Amino acid sequence: MNINLLLNAANRSWIIQKIAERLQKELGLLGAKASITEFPDPHAHIVHHMSWAFAAIPTQQPATMLITHLDDLFKLRQVRTTLESHVRVGVCMSSDTMLQLVQHGCATESLCYVSPAHDGLLKPKRIVIGITSRVYPDGRKRESLLRQVAKQMDLSSFEFRIFGRGWEPTNAVLEAAGAKVTYFAESNDYRKDYETLQGVIPTFDYYLYLGMDEGSLGTLDALAAGVPTIITPQGFHLDLPGGITHSVVTAEDLIRVFKEITAPVNIRMASVARLTWAAYACRHLQIWKAITENKPLTQLPDFALQPEKSYAAAQQFRQRSVTFNALSPRRLLSAVSHLRCFRGMRQAIDRFRFRR
Repeated sequence: MNINLLLNAANRSWIIQKIAERLQKELGLLGAKASITEFPDPHAHIVHHMSWAFAAIPTQQPATMLITHLDDLFKLRQVRTTLESHVRVGVCMSSDTMLQLVQHGCATESLCYVSPAHDGLLKPKRIVIGITSRVYPDGRKRESLLRQVAKQMDLSSFEFRIFGRGWEPTNAVLEAAGAKVTYFAESNDYRKDYETLQGVIPTFDYYLYLGMDEGSLGTLDALAAGVPTIITPQGFHLDLPGGITHSVVTAEDLIRVFKEITAPVNIRMASVARLTWAAYACRHLQIWKAITENKPLTQLPDFALQPEKSYAAAQQFRQRSVTFNALSPRRLLSAVSHLRCFRGMRQAIDRFRFRR
C-alpha cells in the first residue's frame, strides 16, 4: 500500500512533522510505502493529511486526516465541513474528541481515533531513599533489615543516598539487588560533613531510619525539609505529630512500603507502555486497508466509542470553553483566514514564514 502523508509548511519543524516521520518509518517496517509531501501524490492509494486545518483540498484518492486540538466552534465546524466534502475519515487523537465531533453533527462512520504514541526513550528517575546514620558493630541501626529486603525484591527502582561510616557491606548487597548507592563517607571535619548533609537532605524522596534506639536526629532535618519518612514507631518519633509517613518495624513492613511507593510509578508507566509508534502505524494501516476494501471501521477491533459515562466529567466545561474561545478576536481572525477565498493567500504566507 502506498500512503501519502501530506505535511503543510506550517506544520514542519515541530510535533506534527515528528509524527509524520515516525509514521513513515513504521509503515515501511510494516511493508507499506509512505511518502511525506506538501502536495498530493497522484500515485498513492491513500492521502493522509497530517493536519485537519489544511485538508479541505480535492484529492484523486480517498483521504483521511489527523484531528487534534478542537477548542472552539469554528474548528469544530471546519472539521465537519471537511468531512462532508473532501475527507473520508477523520482520525482523532482521542475517543473524547471523537465523541465531541459526533455531538456536533459529524457522522460516526466518518470518525475513528488512534491514541498518540511516544518514543519510549524516557525512564523514571529512581526513588531516592536517604539514610543519615552511622552503623555500629552491635547492629543497633538494624541495617540487617535492608539486607533481608535486598535478597527478597528487586531494588532497581531505588537510589540510596547514605551518610555515615560502616555501610560498605550493606551497600554491596543493595547494589547486587539493582539499587544505585550514593555513599557519602565521613571526613575528619564533621561541620563540613553536616553542611553537605543539609544540602542533600532536601533531595531525598523519603528518609529512612530502621533503628529502635530512641530515634535519629536526621529525622528532624528530613521533616524540616518536608521529606516524607519511613521510620520506626518508637522514641521521639512518636512525639512528632504527623512525622511518621510510613511506619516500619520488620523487613516485611519495609518490603510492603517499598512496593507501595513504587506502585504509582509502575501504574503511570503501564498507562503508556502500549503506545508505541509501531502500534500507532499499525492502527492507521488497519484504517486505510478498511477504506480501500470498503469495509466499515466499526468492524475493526477497539475503534468504537467507550461508554459515554466516561466522558461526562469534562463535557459541561468543554462546551463552555469552546463557546468562550469562539469570542476571541484571534480565533475570529483565524477562522476567517481558513475561508476558501483566503486559503491560497494563507498557504502562500505560511510557505514564506516557515521556509525562511
